[in-house]
Amino acid sequence: PFYQDLETGEHILPWVRLHGLKDYYGMVALLREFPRVRMTFNLVPSLLVQLEAFARAEAQDRHLQIGMKPADALTADERTFCVEQFFHAQRARMIDPYPRYAELLNKRDGSGLSAHGQAAQFSVDELRDLQVWHKLAWLDPVYLEGDDRARRLVDKGRGFAEADKATLRALELEILAKVIPEYRDAAARGQVELSTSPFYHPILPLLCDSDIYLRTHPHSRMPRDRFRRREDAAEQIARAMSLHERLFGVRPAGMWPSEGSVSDEVVELASSAGLRWLATDEAILW
Repeated sequence: PFYQDLETGEHILPWVRLHGLKDYYGMVALLREFPRVRMTFNLVPSLLVQLEAFARAEAQDRHLQIGMKPADALTADERTFCVEQFFHAQRARMIDPYPRYAELLNKRDGSGLSAHGQAAQFSVDELRDLQVWHKLAWLDPVYLEGDDRARRLVDKGRGFAEADKATLRALELEILAKVIPEYRDAAARGQVELSTSPFYHPILPLLCDSDIYLRTHPHSRMPRDRFRRREDAAEQIARAMSLHERLFGVRPAGMWPSEGSVSDEVVELASSAGLRWLATDEAILW
């Protein structure tokens, strides 16, 4: 999803940045080790523009801002935010393997206090370690295993300094800047095909005509006013094609329509835009 609040500029959730660090880069970079494997990746335009913004250090989210703030300058509310939010990671693979991170989680969960009370139990050094581990655990395994800077911090484990957070921030920007070029390189060497989606991930059949829903749900309650904006659906496809060409040098041949949603009208729009295939599933086609 497009997470940016257009009024404040803040990205209300951190998932584009975090998955950019741990997943979006590594899962295509890994293919370099398996040159005979062929894959298709679908890259949603609203994701790509957010990745670009984060890689340029133009995008901000609250997790990033509070994670970089000096631990001894955190307000009571910010301390609570750290203790509530900085354990959002898969426990078995991203927390428990690291003794200090697991220790901090056990301290939080074993207190029996409210979130505010839990935060009050954390020292400045513990909060700083938590800030670091939240960033460190979200680095891609390629970096955790192979980058000297990341490896040093993992080995250090605790007692981090503010300078360690700056190191991690530099690593973040380095990884985020590699994501889109890595897909472009994989496509250029013929190992992957890149497909697109409507720019902001809308349900195209409903944009074309909200009454299409009655095809499968004839007794459903419907909006008071029928919605028909075929031109909006066409624009979502056109913008997707244009961004894809800017980033990857060619127009995509295929598209994953959001949630696999298709209709006769959507197929006509896709074909007119130059797309050769759409992906969906048997139940939707039926």
